[in-house]
Amino acid sequence: MSEIFRTILYCFAGISFGVAVAGGLFAFITTVGVVTRLAAGTKTAKYVMLYESVAVFGVTFSNIFDLFHLELSCGTICRGAYGWFSGIFVGCLAAALAEVVRVIPVFAKRIKLRVGMSFIVVAFALGKGLGAWYQLVLGAGK
Repeated sequence: MSEIFRTILYCFAGISFGVAVAGGLFAFITTVGVVTRLAAGTKTAKYVMLYESVAVFGVTFSNIFDLFHLELSCGTICRGAYGWFSGIFVGCLAAALAEVVRVIPVFAKRIKLRVGMSFIVVAFALGKGLGAWYQLVLGAGK
């Protein structure tokens, strides 16, 4: 009986953590403003809800394909289109992140943060480093 309970608990925890991470990533992308900046730049702001819906469906289907190790046999042209759109997305995300990084000093100045910014940056770096170490060295998430 404890093995069944443990399996159910692992399933519940995995789904819960996956939803939390996906929600956090989507909130991050929304906060950075990738979708709204693209819509404003292409003068198609009236389709922002459609863009966000397509992004959610894309992430959902990508997660399903990754989770169940599915393959989509669509040929070279389809894979090229996937690579093209993935590159566009990564480029837009990097550009949006660069803008956010420029905002941090302005924000720190406005809230009169004189001491502590270096500690915040070090905390981010340590968190990222420890997370990568945990995943790569200890084999977490495999």
